[in-house]
Amino acid sequence: MNTTLSPAIDYWEKSISYPEYKSTFEAIVLRSESDIVASEKEMHNYYILNWVRSKRVEKIYTISDNAKSVLSGLSTKQRWIIITEAWCGDSSQSLPILAALAEYRSDCIEFRICSRDLYPELLELYKTNGSMGIPKLIAIDSNGKELFTWGPRPVKAQTVFDALKHDNIEKSKIYEAMHLWYAKDKGQTVEREIVSLLK
Repeated sequence: MNTTLSPAIDYWEKSISYPEYKSTFEAIVLRSESDIVASEKEMHNYYILNWVRSKRVEKIYTISDNAKSVLSGLSTKQRWIIITEAWCGDSSQSLPILAALAEYRSDCIEFRICSRDLYPELLELYKTNGSMGIPKLIAIDSNGKELFTWGPRPVKAQTVFDALKHDNIEKSKIYEAMHLWYAKDKGQTVEREIVSLLK
């Protein structure tokens, strides 16, 4: 465990709650077609897809008994700050699970979302193999000391991604394969990795 103060503590007040994040996300999705210029249409489609994916994950994911046991055993308060954006496909698959785990111990875990686009300098400090990948979870204790980090995707999913990228598979096919992996996994790998970090 890292005992140094996390730079993420300086962004806690700049972050928003999960309900606020979802409200903003939904407002983007519900924008009228007449308000969306041609250059925004492709990105808007990503938002819509990710909204559907995140709602699906919220519907099908159930916290395991093992995760409940580990979460119930937590004795010290934690703050989880997640750097992400609603346009991120990986986030649509993982963020609802992270939120559900935190909500299960809301008396112990505070959960906030920090904008990757508004505060890229924070993510610069938490690159993954040189990449600005999101979502990135940073867990800190009540004194601001870093407990652990996680992200931007489960190790198994990263292995799939790396193999496809190595084989020069086109981007759209990689994304399709990744979301198929997430659908089959049903959030279990994200949960296991977080539980392992909490133990």
